[in-house]
Amino acid sequence: MEEPADSPGPSAPVTEVRCSAARPLRLLEWKVKPGSLVNVDSVLALCVPVAAEREAGAELETPMPGRQPEKRVKSDRAGVVRELCCQLGQVVPPGGVLVRLEECSHPIVMKGLCAECGQDLTQLQSKNGKQQAPVSTATVSMVHSVPELMVSSEQAEQLGREDQQRLHRNRKLVLMVDLDQTLIHTTEQHCQHMSNKGIFHFQLGRGEPMLHTRLRPHCKDFLEKIAKLYELHVFTFGSRLYAHTIAGINSTMQPMNKDEECP
Repeated sequence: MEEPADSPGPSAPVTEVRCSAARPLRLLEWKVKPGSLVNVDSVLALCVPVAAEREAGAELETPMPGRQPEKRVKSDRAGVVRELCCQLGQVVPPGGVLVRLEECSHPIVMKGLCAECGQDLTQLQSKNGKQQAPVSTATVSMVHSVPELMVSSEQAEQLGREDQQRLHRNRKLVLMVDLDQTLIHTTEQHCQHMSNKGIFHFQLGRGEPMLHTRLRPHCKDFLEKIAKLYELHVFTFGSRLYAHTIAGINSTMQPMNKDEECP
């Protein structure tokens, strides 16, 4: 079977970062270059203010009287620099284009923070001051134990291709195994006449019923043998907290004796 080739994702939108100063600025030094990753408030360039004079109907720019402090021009958005739109020594008028950025699409988000540019997406606000959900391509949850980690569909597809290629290299298939009634048995009813050996007792929360869980016969032998042939994935229709609790106690549970019944 041939491994699928990687397909390029959709190109991100390119936007312009303009000079927001009230007066013209002379460009002294670039602090970025094409390909640089910038965040909100990253310094793009160093400039110095110039004064505008009108002479014979033409507008001329002259240095401001006295030594002017250098002004740091910052980016108002995150992304990757694609083009520097001014030359060193050039005077940039208010509203003039400084750089063109390929905006960050926030393809990986963890608890509201973009893992690519570091922007706090929960703090983005609309022009009218009302908080709104930012445009982000991260819509797929990839890790069961970390639901706050979201990735874009393109990232998810790429990760899926990498998983497929890993399985091809290891010459294994994926085996999905149900948790309840297959690997373990969990019940709220505890049989008093049975031994407590190998039974784990726990509650998922205060006020929740007491649960009693036991490995089914030959479960550990089955897992040890089948893991050599397959990549095992265990799933359950129970809650996330239940699955994590079972995973945490699995190593402490003992297999049942051959002559014992399931509770």
